[in-house]
Amino acid sequence: MRREPGFGDPRLGDFEDDVSSTKQRSLFSIAGSMLSEISIPKLIFAWVLSIGLPAILLGLAPLVATAWAATLTDEIASFTGVGAVALLIVSIAIGWFGWRPLLRMAETNFWSLNALAVQPGYAFFREAIRHLSEQAVARRWGEKARARLRAISAAAAGIILCLLAVLVIYLVWPSTRWAGTPADLVSLQRFIMPAVANAVVIVSAYSAGAALIWGVADSTMDQPLDLSAFDAIPDGARRWRVAHLSDVHVVGERYGFRIESGRVGPRGNDRFELAMDRLAEIHAENPIDLILITGDMTDAGLSVEWAAFDDVLMRHPELRDRIYLLPGN
Repeated sequence: MRREPGFGDPRLGDFEDDVSSTKQRSLFSIAGSMLSEISIPKLIFAWVLSIGLPAILLGLAPLVATAWAATLTDEIASFTGVGAVALLIVSIAIGWFGWRPLLRMAETNFWSLNALAVQPGYAFFREAIRHLSEQAVARRWGEKARARLRAISAAAAGIILCLLAVLVIYLVWPSTRWAGTPADLVSLQRFIMPAVANAVVIVSAYSAGAALIWGVADSTMDQPLDLSAFDAIPDGARRWRVAHLSDVHVVGERYGFRIESGRVGPRGNDRFELAMDRLAEIHAENPIDLILITGDMTDAGLSVEWAAFDDVLMRHPELRDRIYLLPGN
C-alpha cells in the first residue's frame, strides 16, 4: 500500500516558490516589486557615467580645443625657425594619434544614449499612440488599415520626440558657447555653465535625429499582412525540418521549481526530457535537420543546472550534433 506523504510535502513546493513567481501576481504588483528593487543611487550613477559625463566632456571639448588652439598659435608665433616647426609637428602628432580613441569613446557613449534614452522613449510614445488610436478608431478596421495606423503611430512618435528635443535646444541655446579663449584656461570655472549647456544641446540634437530616424524606419518598413499568402513550396524542392524549443529553464534539482512559475508551474526537468524523447522518436521516423533551443536554457544560470541540461542532451547523441543554442537572458 502506497503511503501518502505527510503535511507539507516538499515535492509540492512551498510559499517561497510563489513569492518569486511572476505568474502569481498582477502587473502592478510586479512593477511595484521592480521599483522597490531598483537602487536609485546606482541608477543615477549609471546614467551619469553612461550619458552625463561623456556629454559634459563633449560639451567641454570645443571650448578647450579652441582655447588651446589660440594659445598654441600665440606660442608658435613667438618661436622662430626650428622651434616653431618642432612645436607644430608635436601638436599635429598629438591630434593624429589622439582623435581615434576619442572618436571610439564618443561613438560608444552615443550608443549608450541610444539604448538608455532614445529607444525606450521612442518605444513608449509609439506604443502609447498606437494603443490609444486603435482603442479609439481601429477596432473594426481591416488588417491593412491597422497596418497603416501602426505606421502613422511610429512616424508620430518620432516626430514628437524630435520636436521635444528641438524645443530643448531652442531654450538652452542662448547659454551655449562653442569657442574658448586663452583666458578661460586660467579659470576653468568659466567653462562649467557653457559646457553643461553644450552637453544638453549635443544630447538633444542626437536624440532628435535618432528619434526621427527610428520613426521613419518603422513607418516605411513592410509589414507581414497575410502569412498564408506566401508562395507554396514547389514539388521536389529541398525542405528543412526544424524543431524549435524555447525557455526550457532546466533546474538543478529533481523536484526543483522554476523561478518564474511558482508551485503552479512545471517542476523538475520532466517536460524538457519528454520533449527530447519525442524529438528522438520523430527523428527516427523522419530525420530532423536542426533543433534550435532559444531563450533561457537554465533557470538561474547555475553550473549544476548546465550540468543537468547537458545530461539530457547526452541521452540523445543522435540529436546532440543537430542542436544549435541561442541563449537568452
